[in-house]
Amino acid sequence: MKISDLKFEVIYSYDPLHSKSNYLGMRKEWVARNEWGNAVAFGDTKVECIEDARRYCRIQNEKNEV
Repeated sequence: MKISDLKFEVIYSYDPLHSKSNYLGMRKEWVARNEWGNAVAFGDTKVECIEDARRYCRIQNEKNEV
């Protein structure tokens, strides 16, 4: 599995108590989805999400080697 196999998108959720929420209480978060549409990596920024996606890909590749 490679990072290019994942789709990155921005999602918004309502969380008025979170420190990164805007004035309406909406929080922006990046998510990476696999080929089935399941969210597999998250991050407050795209850089954090890509780092999490790299960890996910590394774990999946180690599972497939066994």
